[in-house]
Amino acid sequence: MKKKLLVLFVGICMVCTCLGCGSGGGSASTAGSAAEPGQTEASQADRSAGEKKKVTFYMWASDAEQEFDKAIVAQYEKENPDIDIEENYIPYAEYLSKINTMAAAGSMPDIFNLPEGNVFEWGEKGALLDLKPLYEEAGVNPSDVSVDSAIFSTDENVWSVGYNVTTMCMYYNKELLEQNGIALPSTDASKPWSWDEFVENAKKITKDSNGNGPGDAGFDPDNITVYGTMMPTDWTKYIALLHTNDVGILNEEGTELGIRSEAGIEVIQSIADLGNVIHCAPSSAMAKGAFSDASAMLMNGQVAMVIDGGWALANYTNEGFDVGVAPIPAFKHPADISWTAGLCMSPAAADKKEAFDFYQYFTNFTNSIQAALEQGVSLGGLPHTLEVFDGGENEQKWISTYTKVDAAQMCEAFKNILQAESTMLGDNVRVKNFPVIVDNTIVPALDNVWLGEVSAKEALESLDLSDSIDGYWK
Repeated sequence: MKKKLLVLFVGICMVCTCLGCGSGGGSASTAGSAAEPGQTEASQADRSAGEKKKVTFYMWASDAEQEFDKAIVAQYEKENPDIDIEENYIPYAEYLSKINTMAAAGSMPDIFNLPEGNVFEWGEKGALLDLKPLYEEAGVNPSDVSVDSAIFSTDENVWSVGYNVTTMCMYYNKELLEQNGIALPSTDASKPWSWDEFVENAKKITKDSNGNGPGDAGFDPDNITVYGTMMPTDWTKYIALLHTNDVGILNEEGTELGIRSEAGIEVIQSIADLGNVIHCAPSSAMAKGAFSDASAMLMNGQVAMVIDGGWALANYTNEGFDVGVAPIPAFKHPADISWTAGLCMSPAAADKKEAFDFYQYFTNFTNSIQAALEQGVSLGGLPHTLEVFDGGENEQKWISTYTKVDAAQMCEAFKNILQAESTMLGDNVRVKNFPVIVDNTIVPALDNVWLGEVSAKEALESLDLSDSIDGYWK
């Protein structure tokens, strides 16, 4: 589920033009008034004469994720033999360009993936179907069905109900913690370790080739054999940590950079110090080279604790590794972020009941669990459907999908994080112009901080993004 947003808004400028070009075509009409993608008028006539009803479905999924999506589609078609889901999988790097081209031609697919950073923008431009009337007609309130971070909504509209949410957590090697006399952290999202506790425990575990740790006489930071942790330098990780210190990428009003504040600088400098000052984490250069696979390092005992996303869970469970999961450490108070990619419908599919039926099916995680159990495929992400967290049958089914390990502790931790009041919608969804602000500006500015060449204060206070900041979507 992790998405690099450097290219997410490549199509945003394009989409304004695309919508203008397509507004007089199929994108503003009902499903039956124009040929669907890949169909001729003759094929539509054949369908009306008794062929299966078709729903066009575009995704960027690949490899295991695509295998899982195909399993859900096959399950739906088996349960609904009169409906054919026409799947189209486009490589992620080409995806927005393809969807923009279809928008320009007035031939948007019925249902399609959209990166989380694009959903509100496209909805505002009229490229997406407002799902609120369809949910109201079905007697369903999305907030009663899904966790809040899976719903892309305003007071007036529902642009998407995503699927396979993710969040940040602390993965840990239970054996390494126990060997160093460290009590395993709680799964309670309201009771994380403090940042200071996290650092102290990382120092206890870190050992050089002679068995010395940071602070011991003779400690050799150039010959470390076991690291306590990794530097959480990816924006997904430090944004979550920022919120534990009462700040985000922007300030609360959305008028200026929050990361430049004293609280933001504290978080960024504390991360950099893990590798450059305390030496309980590999350096930034090492983390991009020989130690780039954090999951493998944790499993083989080279590192004890890693702040990472829910997407990494399969790295451990597929290997049968009994990884520990806990809430991220907190500077001032518990907090976290959560988000998902958008699953959207075209305005042209407004009257296509079978499309919305499949949409609801695909975005119900209980169907994902059923597909995983019956077809032996790994789950594509974490549950977003509230009924999974019932403490009973549904929850046990979710846990049982991880066949190579007892996942009860892992699932309990993620359940608590996803449902915690302190877990908020990610800045990557909320902040307007996110790629320009973060990927194009903040990320490059912090590279030298991670290398230890400049301080966080120097790097962040030099940033001027007054022309790029445009507040929040919600």
